Amino acid sequence: MTTRWGILGTGKILAKLVGGFRQATGVELRAVASRELERARATAKEFDIPVAHGSYEALLADPEIDVVLNALHNGLHCEWTCRALAAGKHVLCEKPLARNAGEVEQMFATAHANRRLLTEGFMYRFHPQIAATMARIAAGDIGRVLYIRSAYMARGRDRKNPRYRKECGGGALMDIGCYCVNFSRLVAGSEPTRVTAQAHWDEECDVDLTLTGALEFAGNITAHFSCSLESEGVFGAEIVGTTGKIVLPHPWLPPSGTGEVVVTRDGKSETLRFPTPDVLTPFAGEIEHFAGEIEHFADCIHAGRSPLVTESDSLGNARVIDALFAAAR
Repeated sequence: MTTRWGILGTGKILAKLVGGFRQATGVELRAVASRELERARATAKEFDIPVAHGSYEALLADPEIDVVLNALHNGLHCEWTCRALAAGKHVLCEKPLARNAGEVEQMFATAHANRRLLTEGFMYRFHPQIAATMARIAAGDIGRVLYIRSAYMARGRDRKNPRYRKECGGGALMDIGCYCVNFSRLVAGSEPTRVTAQAHWDEECDVDLTLTGALEFAGNITAHFSCSLESEGVFGAEIVGTTGKIVLPHPWLPPSGTGEVVVTRDGKSETLRFPTPDVLTPFAGEIEHFAGEIEHFADCIHAGRSPLVTESDSLGNARVIDALFAAAR
């Protein structure tokens, strides 16, 4: 059975999402919506999407849509996800799910009330390098986890971008640091007992341009991460255990489409590589992420099971982000 999807938003991420739909099986990208009909029509024509809607409301009212992918800016995630769920649509909402934990709670309450599935779009979780990393940790290949380090730092976009607007849920932590928080919690296998943070705040728009955080977990596990919208590109993650370590050079978006995991024990390293299928696109590695999460969510809808990124996972991530902001302030 094919699930029929519609996308809210026409931003730059759309090219990657469309590529994901073209790779995924059992799904049909049927419609795209913008607040401007001409923009929706131009986007639909560019990406060969059958239906263009000139308002978000029109897409939610479309009886030919089963699932909504909310690709709007962070400040619109809660409102339009709740409206889509109330309209009877399942929703895959881009990360971060909302601007704070209170909004996340509201979104899942709406999902439960309408008996629809909701999940957060952490596409990096669907790359095989993440599953391989977690399998190696579970197998005890690096002993007991002691320390987790991660970074996602890059130059920001134009200052008119919603990432530089506080009311839109902008800033480095919300945009890209949320990946580091999610990864740290995933590896630690629990929620942090204490967080600390420092940030460089933009004087004009009051969003964090750079933020560094420390998370302390039970079992004497510590995580440090850095995120930035104003630095040279820095990416990567490292997990240090009592008998070895694991390094992921590109945990979020493998640039060439090839994921890589380096496992080191007793001074000897083993490199695991995960090539992406041969796709002629500049977003090959990223598309694999999106195809995986889209196909997975469709399967969860058909089977009536919980998605990989669960309600408790999303709520936990939001609560940690709230705590980090409070600590940085």
